[in-house]
Amino acid sequence: FMVDIGGELRLKGHNDKNVGWRIAVEKPLAEQRAVQKIIEPGDNGLATSGDYRNYFEQDGVRYSHTINPKTGKPIANHIVSVSVITPTSMMADAYATAFTVMGVEQAMRFAEKKQLAVYIIEKQGDEFVEHISSAFLPFVVQ
Repeated sequence: FMVDIGGELRLKGHNDKNVGWRIAVEKPLAEQRAVQKIIEPGDNGLATSGDYRNYFEQDGVRYSHTINPKTGKPIANHIVSVSVITPTSMMADAYATAFTVMGVEQAMRFAEKKQLAVYIIEKQGDEFVEHISSAFLPFVVQ
C-alpha cells in the first residue's frame, strides 16, 4: 500500500505490478513540475518539506513560510527542499521541517550522526546543490 496524506507518504510492499514503490522527488521550481530524483523508500515513511512554492523575497532576501522557533521569524537560508525517510511518516515530517530550519551543515551533521536518510536541495545562485546523507543513498534509483 501507499498512503499519501498532505504530501507525507507511508509505503509498504509493492505496487500492482509487484515492484517496490518508486517516488519522484520534485525539482524545486515554482513555475513548473519536473523530477529531481527517483527513490524507492521501501517499507517506510517519506516526507518532503520545501519553500519553493511558498516564500517571499524582500530586498534580495528569500524568506520561507517556515518560522524559526528560536527567533520567531521566517527562515532565510538557501534550503529549498528536504526529503527524509524514516520508519514513520510522522517522524519523517518532523525531521524534514527541523532540518529546513537548522540549515545544511547542522542538518547533515545531525543526519550522519543519527544515521538518518536525508536529501537536501540547496539553491546557490541559479544552481541547485544536492546534499545526500549516506543513509539516503541506498534508496536512490536515479
